[in-house]
Amino acid sequence: MQIVNSQNAFQIPDEGTCITVGTFDGVHLGHAEILRFLKSLSEQKKLPAVVFTFGNHPRYVLNEDAAELKMLTTTDEKARLIGNFGIDYLFVQDFTPEFASLQAEQFVSEILIGKLKMKSLVVGHDHVFGKDRSGNFGLLSELSDKYGFSLIQIPAISNEGFNVSSTKIRNLLASADIHLANAMLGYHYSFTGEVNKGFGIGRELGFPTANLIPLSAQKILPPPGVYIIKATHNGDSYEGIINIGRRPTFEGDQIQIEAHLFDFDKVVYGEKLTVEFLLFLREEIKFDSIDLLISQIRKDRDRAFKYFGRIC
Repeated sequence: MQIVNSQNAFQIPDEGTCITVGTFDGVHLGHAEILRFLKSLSEQKKLPAVVFTFGNHPRYVLNEDAAELKMLTTTDEKARLIGNFGIDYLFVQDFTPEFASLQAEQFVSEILIGKLKMKSLVVGHDHVFGKDRSGNFGLLSELSDKYGFSLIQIPAISNEGFNVSSTKIRNLLASADIHLANAMLGYHYSFTGEVNKGFGIGRELGFPTANLIPLSAQKILPPPGVYIIKATHNGDSYEGIINIGRRPTFEGDQIQIEAHLFDFDKVVYGEKLTVEFLLFLREEIKFDSIDLLISQIRKDRDRAFKYFGRIC
């Protein structure tokens, strides 16, 4: 897959393209349905498949209260996930106030048709676009007749009775419902962090941990608590548990992310670790003694062992 933007010099075939447009945060099951259809359509028509997306979420520009908005995927993660569907081009547009001022028809005629030579457009069930979100499927239907491109709308995808959406998944992660969030994503939610030297408390307790600082401050993290995880370091995978919280037993006042990985004894300060969340175990607790804390960590580890089919 070739990643391009408005500053790149790239060559679109004269025959045209099949395009879908969207933010695609999370590249979840609903997005997957759109991408699979786009790829199938492009193969049928023998035209390149193009995904038009944004380098930053539109809400950061359009909503004054969006400063606290956290994302499911970074641009690099989104590109990797989209690339898994065999897409030919990923066009990444910076969402600026100038871009937001484009009228809906202007976006279609000048960018999708004029720049990307669109012949077919695939959109989701709730797709809106253009200044003041004035463009919708009804307008696209009119424009498809006017400009001569085919138009397909993909219906909503449901999972366990809920329509799949990025907003819904963010809310699930924020409430520690890892199981349903992963079910809607179609994969395990993850983040990548750099291993930083912590306070060494885990090692003193007999459970050494990797203290992680997320590479992206815009990535959503589940709330404080203990989770079963898988972690990847230099291509090797490790099972484990992770604690997100302030370490109330030690009167901590800042959020720390501490991963205890089974069968892992490397010194990896400054290196990257990718953590996949598998299951929420419990909320963070303040213990009355260190012995009670150690006893609970053993219980957490044993529950993780059982989850992975290990012998406790």
